[in-house]
Amino acid sequence: MTSERQSASEGQSISGSRKAIPATCALHRGAAGFTNLMVKMSDRMIVLDPHVDGCCVITLNEAAARALYDVLTEWLQQTGRLTGQGLAASADHASG
Repeated sequence: MTSERQSASEGQSISGSRKAIPATCALHRGAAGFTNLMVKMSDRMIVLDPHVDGCCVITLNEAAARALYDVLTEWLQQTGRLTGQGLAASADHASG
């Protein structure tokens, strides 16, 4: 049985172009993982909606999304938390 849903630690697929990622809002001080960060692809842009209500939306073009990807990959490699699969994806990205 194939499902778009993934474990909560990886986020939950809502549809092919939307994903809810458990996060924490420092301003509103909810419990860890209480806030959903909605991430979606819209018109070739990556849209981050921290409260899933549109009150504070961050939009990244391809260059900005790749820069964020590179920074997150670097940080996760430094902490040793990037999996082998992530390292392979990182190598593919660097060569592409």
